[in-house]
Amino acid sequence: MTRDRWIQLVAALGLIALGVWIARHTYWDEVTVTLPPKGEAARNPYYAVVHLAESLGIHTTMIGSLHELPPDATVLVNSFYDDLRHESIESLQAWVQSGGRLIIRGATLGASEPLQIWSGIRPPERDSRAARAARPRGEEDCQPMAVGIDGIATGQSLVLCDALPTGLTSSRVPSWSLSDSSGIQVLRVPIGRGELTVVGPSLMLANQSLPKKDHALIFVAAADFKHGDRLRILSRIRAEPLPVLLWRLAAPAIVFLLAAVGLTIIRYLPRFGPAIAVPAPTRRSLAEQIRANARFARRTQRLASLRAAIRRGLDEVAQRRIVGYALMGPRKRAEALAASTGIDAATIAAALVSDAAGGVNEHRAAITLLEACRRILIRSDPHQRHHA
Repeated sequence: MTRDRWIQLVAALGLIALGVWIARHTYWDEVTVTLPPKGEAARNPYYAVVHLAESLGIHTTMIGSLHELPPDATVLVNSFYDDLRHESIESLQAWVQSGGRLIIRGATLGASEPLQIWSGIRPPERDSRAARAARPRGEEDCQPMAVGIDGIATGQSLVLCDALPTGLTSSRVPSWSLSDSSGIQVLRVPIGRGELTVVGPSLMLANQSLPKKDHALIFVAAADFKHGDRLRILSRIRAEPLPVLLWRLAAPAIVFLLAAVGLTIIRYLPRFGPAIAVPAPTRRSLAEQIRANARFARRTQRLASLRAAIRRGLDEVAQRRIVGYALMGPRKRAEALAASTGIDAATIAAALVSDAAGGVNEHRAAITLLEACRRILIRSDPHQRHHA
């Protein structure tokens, strides 16, 4: 064999030995990799709760506020801070006592002193860190818990993970409870005609935690769900938007404010072109006034004012034509006008007397006579132009 053959043989034996070593020191095994949630499961923190309820025939609805709760529904409240307009504890008390069923977390209970006093349930008071360090834990921090009904152990056990290091305490006898040596972890107590359920572990109802061990069974048993129940879940993703809330609570004020702002903007907008000048006031002539009065009198058939205007016009012309006319009495004026115009003095005297209650025909005759006298005086005045 040549030298190259020996080199190829040694290389082949080395590769075979390496393959045998890799085969003897490797093995196949299954590894579970937790993937992050996607889609609706990533957006909705109650995705697992909703699917569990729907699989049991329970109707679920997301609500944005605790305002006007249905009297016979079950309401899950993860945090009262989800409701920007949450109702007072007193209103929730009345709703539960009248038959409502309320489900809250242990952290929510610990954040409300009035809720603790009303429910009679207290959160852990001891140092949680010390209790957690002294407590033995399993592989997944899960261990069996004893089930109790009406304060009496039933002998049944359910596995709960991530339990409270120290349990809850209750001055009321629980209708249903799950506890261990550290205390109560989950319980349901009757209040009036309703019920209050407290889930101690904060993450038990989370999307990743609810499918673990017996968490789903614990939740259903603690809430006492039945087929056909109605579950309302308080969720900030369903909360009423701020503009909608403001419009519902203060629509008249908003409309008034918008109208005021709009009118203010229109008031101070620049004008298109120069402003129209205000026309100077002018005084109408006596002839124009008489014609206007005549048109008005013709439409209304009220000739007393026109008769008075014609008489004033006759008096102005007579004062210029007849000497001392302004100082004469009614009889002397009629005689002076008769001498200047050739018209009967008695007829002129009757026309000069104002009679507001006279008939239309009487006023027309008087107006015609007075206007004839005025025109005769104007024509006989050498200083008066004949344009009247």
